[in-house]
Amino acid sequence: MALAPMLDLLNHNCQARVSTYFDTGRRQFVIKTLRRYCKGEEAFISYGPHDNGFMLAEYGFALAENPHCALELDCKVEMWISTVKANLNTRRARATIKSTDVDALVDVLKQHGLWGDFTLFSGSAELPYRLQAAMYLVFAAMKPGAGIKGVISQWERWQRGENTSVSEEVDLAVKNWVSRTCSEVAEHSSKLLDNIQAKQNDDARGSECLDPFLVHCIRLIWTTINKIAIESTSPVFVI
Repeated sequence: MALAPMLDLLNHNCQARVSTYFDTGRRQFVIKTLRRYCKGEEAFISYGPHDNGFMLAEYGFALAENPHCALELDCKVEMWISTVKANLNTRRARATIKSTDVDALVDVLKQHGLWGDFTLFSGSAELPYRLQAAMYLVFAAMKPGAGIKGVISQWERWQRGENTSVSEEVDLAVKNWVSRTCSEVAEHSSKLLDNIQAKQNDDARGSECLDPFLVHCIRLIWTTINKIAIESTSPVFVI
């Protein structure tokens, strides 16, 4: 962590084009713009490709137009994995694998660096690779008669590009999971937005007030989440 008094005066813009580096000879942190500015025009830097949740937590604001907004599904995937294991333990699933096999599949994903960061982006026509890889592996193992070693071997060949085909059954299961999960997120975010509006109405009638700017930022975050979730409820992903 470091204090940079002059640097802190520069505001953020997603389109800012600058180069930054530390000049060891002069022992100075240098920022150079890659475009011309007119006299009196405000100069910007980019704080990085962050979504609004990060921007609010780290810098205290959110953007109405943020190209880096995304919907993270890590918690949803982890909850689903827990449900799959619980169903296997109670024999509710038709699969021949055991709950410990699911742990082994998660370990495989971790070994390949593909566990976590399951993120959907607004306007994307492709199912994100990390989510695709995780879903393919687990859903393939859940098919009746599937053997854990064979599933892992086939998945690793798919990952290396040696076997690009995926069964229609697994493909459909993945798309349905994404659609169903995003539908739940869309419903939840819509309720939260309604609650924010109700709270603002209460504030207008003289009850305890929330900071208007904070409410504005939270609304931006959940509006974006709602938008991405609705877009992905009936996805036409290229797989």
